[in-house]
Amino acid sequence: MRTNRATNLQTLYWGTFGVIGFLATWEVISRFHLLPRDALPPASTTLIRASRLVADPTFLAQIGNTLWAAFVGYAIALVIAVPAGLLLGLSNRLYALTSTIVELIRPLPPIGLVPLLVLVAGQGLEMKATVVALGCVFPLLVNTIHGVHSTNGVARATARSFGWSPAMVAWRVVWPSAIPSVLTGVRVTVSIALILCIGAEFIGGSTKGLGSWLLQQSMLPQGIESVCAGVIVAGLLGLLVNAVVSVLETHFASWARRDES
Repeated sequence: MRTNRATNLQTLYWGTFGVIGFLATWEVISRFHLLPRDALPPASTTLIRASRLVADPTFLAQIGNTLWAAFVGYAIALVIAVPAGLLLGLSNRLYALTSTIVELIRPLPPIGLVPLLVLVAGQGLEMKATVVALGCVFPLLVNTIHGVHSTNGVARATARSFGWSPAMVAWRVVWPSAIPSVLTGVRVTVSIALILCIGAEFIGGSTKGLGSWLLQQSMLPQGIESVCAGVIVAGLLGLLVNAVVSVLETHFASWARRDES
């Protein structure tokens, strides 16, 4: 326990030091005009602008719109990927039948489908949620399959020898063992969901959301400061979401390991 606490404090220390060093470097580059000011405003003024944005109800409404679309798309991806991953992981025939198709489709960038989705679903929630779902479903699917395949074969055989049904084995043995891998996929893809949603708003010409707000600000004179501030807020938002998921992963993954043992 003490070792973990010391490790966490050390990580926090060096992480804080890295952020301060990054901001100081940014400030120096801007103040000494190593880059044009209209390309990179000072870190100090950008942070002030970001703090004002966080208190702006209009900006917060844009953030809320993006988060809602990302949540809807991510929920769709979870509902599809986790049950499908369990099914494909448990059935060698289904896995062999679909593995080539999954590996073929998985690398395709969902952002590239935005123009087509705009024509089919418009520029609103449906388009953004679809982009997020397409971008997150395959990483979640692959991680779930990997979690199922990593289940202790002796534990599964022992459960079957006691007369447990396949459904009971899947629920009581396979699923607890697969949880750490599934949660790792969740932690990786939850940030991707936010990025994809903002990108879809930016490229698809949405009228609501953080991506739309960034696009509008980039067209204004001296709008680069607002754009940089908005990017910082988006980064902090992604960091917060990732931290929440990491806490959940630590809790449930440790529970799964105890259950498995």
